Amino acid sequence: MSREIDRPGGMLGADAGRRTLAHGPEIAAISADMAAQARRELLIHGPTLDPALYDQAPFLEAVRRLALGRPGVCVRVLLFDPRAATQGGHRLLELARRLTSRIAIRRVADEDQERLDAFLIVDETGYVHRRLAERLEAIADYADPPAARRLRQDFERLWERGSVDSELRQLFI
Repeated sequence: MSREIDRPGGMLGADAGRRTLAHGPEIAAISADMAAQARRELLIHGPTLDPALYDQAPFLEAVRRLALGRPGVCVRVLLFDPRAATQGGHRLLELARRLTSRIAIRRVADEDQERLDAFLIVDETGYVHRRLAERLEAIADYADPPAARRLRQDFERLWERGSVDSELRQLFI
């Protein structure tokens, strides 16, 4: 017996079309929905780990399911300064501490911290992109592999130049 799942946005890989998201709760719902549909990889980049988006139960449960269901690192997070998240008791960091072989967090290199945007990429297919990270306005698309790949290429370049922050290292020991 199949039951239709009520989704706030769409189906990853199937429902193409850019959506403008104008409010934090809307961005949080779409981010959690995309994360819940992830099968291979979830990438997050931004100055901070915005608690209004990423410290919410639906999002955290989606990350936990992906991390536990997939061997190897499948969730990667890049932040400018992880201190705010560690001091604020962000639950995603606690999850990363418990699942170190599945969730990796790095600090963006100093020379790359001029970026103004923030984004989430799911399975190189869907994304949520805030052109200005400090504003809760975004563009999202459940099925735009070319745009998701471009963001992923940016992420990979930043990841390679980033490093494990000393505060995170202490947290994970």
